[in-house]
Amino acid sequence: MNVSRAQQIIQSEKEIEVLHNGTPVWLQSVDESSQTARAYTQDQPDNEMNIPVNELHES
Repeated sequence: MNVSRAQQIIQSEKEIEVLHNGTPVWLQSVDESSQTARAYTQDQPDNEMNIPVNELHES
């Protein structure tokens, strides 16, 4: 995935499933300069992570 697509997913009114290493994650924000997304899993919403955008995939 690229930064532009990650930003589109965050702004979308539709629910778009995004996977990181096969696990669904919810995107919170994207940092263009570091090419990372702030995300969390549904099971652990308090455990936010910075994930390289190129490791994210739409399912």
